[in-house]
Amino acid sequence: MRPSTRATVAAASSAKDTQRRASVRRWPCLLSVVAFALAGCATYTPAPIDPARSAQQFAARRLDAPELRDAVARVLPQAAESWPPRAWDRASLLAVAIAGNGSLAVARAEVRSALAGEVAAGERPNPTLELQSEYARHERDRWLYGLSFDFLLPQRGVRKLDIELARLGTGGARSALMEHTWTVRRTLVAALSDRESARRRLEVLTRLGAVQDRVVALQQQRVAAGEDAPSDLNAAQALRIDIEQQEAQARADEAAAEAAAAAALGLPPSALDGVAIEWPEWGDPPPLDADALKSVRETALLSRADLAVAINDYAQAEKKLERAIARQVPEFELKPGYYWDHGIAKWPFDVAAALPFNRNRGEIAGTTAARDVAGQRMLALQAAIYGDIDAAARAEDVARANVDTAHRRNDAVREQLRHADVALRLGAGDRMERSGVEVLALRAELELVQALAERQKARNTLEDALHAPLSGPELALVKSMSVADPGAP
Repeated sequence: MRPSTRATVAAASSAKDTQRRASVRRWPCLLSVVAFALAGCATYTPAPIDPARSAQQFAARRLDAPELRDAVARVLPQAAESWPPRAWDRASLLAVAIAGNGSLAVARAEVRSALAGEVAAGERPNPTLELQSEYARHERDRWLYGLSFDFLLPQRGVRKLDIELARLGTGGARSALMEHTWTVRRTLVAALSDRESARRRLEVLTRLGAVQDRVVALQQQRVAAGEDAPSDLNAAQALRIDIEQQEAQARADEAAAEAAAAAALGLPPSALDGVAIEWPEWGDPPPLDADALKSVRETALLSRADLAVAINDYAQAEKKLERAIARQVPEFELKPGYYWDHGIAKWPFDVAAALPFNRNRGEIAGTTAARDVAGQRMLALQAAIYGDIDAAARAEDVARANVDTAHRRNDAVREQLRHADVALRLGAGDRMERSGVEVLALRAELELVQALAERQKARNTLEDALHAPLSGPELALVKSMSVADPGAP
């Protein structure tokens, strides 16, 4: 009996060892599967930002930097043919702004983020792996080993709607990029216009100051000779001080305009020191072609960049409502698995379901209201665009009439100055009278410069309402603006 008992115990022990070895061999297989799944993972690459270094790099930026040439060439190839250009115009400077403006860099990064969102929306949800173990001390086979997977089954049509929403998000980011681009253009053109206005005012004021100096000198001689009262000299000196104040204001306006232009370009203000900027048609933009204006106006009312953003927002709200309605059906989750349960192999297959007893009424109500809000915003913006274009066109007509009036006044005073020159040569007038007329002529010229500035401002406002340049070298940029959009075809 004893040998038989030993044999039985030995056999049981051998069977137990075999089962233990078999269960131990299963773990390397599972670990191999996990290792294989992790082999294709991306690795983290640190990219720290050093504020001190970035500040130094920004301060070192220059308008004629060689690395800027390639960026400009992608947008406006002719501007990079001779680098740096002899003189910069609005088109070449806008190309620089597209390459270097910080807000546009942020908008392009947002487009890339939206593109990444499309990738994420197109991926199927990963299954969840659960590993289980259990030790039962009093069981014959003491260990339980098991694993299970959870597979989330997306609701019918919801995944497709998520992909469409991601694509709409990318479209919205691209429209926002174009709106940011136009905002930069508007800021740059306004700054360049203010700079040109200040420079022209300063040039006229410098000549006016020289003439007023002669008037003060002549007035001093007349007061010394007893021909005029001292109060006349005080008035002439007060006018000279007023001209000095206007000169100081013009210099301040020029400096502020250059700083604003540099900010739009993504450069420090010192980068524009000594830079020649051409704008030959400043203050006298070409007349508008009625048919061309009508076409651009219709385009603005249908697809202006900010309107495109609003339209895209409405489309997203529509898709979100459609998705909320699609989510009224149950959401299922499959849970297959395998267990070695104390010597018994088990293959469970569980199914779980999220039951929408509330029929998703809360989300449907919220997305319906959000769609209404998006629709009203789009309609309000479209109406505002309509009014802005009409008001800007009327303001340009008024500005053009004011320029014509300023030209007539300037011509009349110039004719008066020619008469004063003839009278002085014939001895019928004196130097004081001629200088006084010259002062009037220069003040009329100063008023003309201000009227030209208002007319240019009116044209800039009309272009801003249309979100389209109407004349000048920027028209060459219209066909190549897509290069500012990462991922654009």
